[in-house]
Amino acid sequence: MPSSSTIDRAAIALSFACVAHCVALPVIAIAAPLLSTTAEAEWVHWLLTALAIGASAIVMAKAHSGREPSFLVPALSGIGLMLAALFAEHWGLNETILTLSGGLLMAAAHIFRLIRHT
Repeated sequence: MPSSSTIDRAAIALSFACVAHCVALPVIAIAAPLLSTTAEAEWVHWLLTALAIGASAIVMAKAHSGREPSFLVPALSGIGLMLAALFAEHWGLNETILTLSGGLLMAAAHIFRLIRHT
């Protein structure tokens, strides 16, 4: 099984993938309408969220430092925001802001954990 620092790096990449997806989507929609259809697909949002949450969950389960409040609070807050983004339209909320905030919180939690524990 990969080390928790490797999983942290994967979680950071996945969190930034969510952020990039949100930021790049308008540009993609203008530049390539065919790509925007896939990028806007609901399954893409669910997949990226599931992968990011899965990587964070592995760190929480595997690494002792993954259960410290300094990691758990921002990581769980980020997970909550990313999950809320999946249902944002139904609740009349801004999906992009929720995803960006959640992805950045999750990435920051993993970056700080890596810095503190490597």
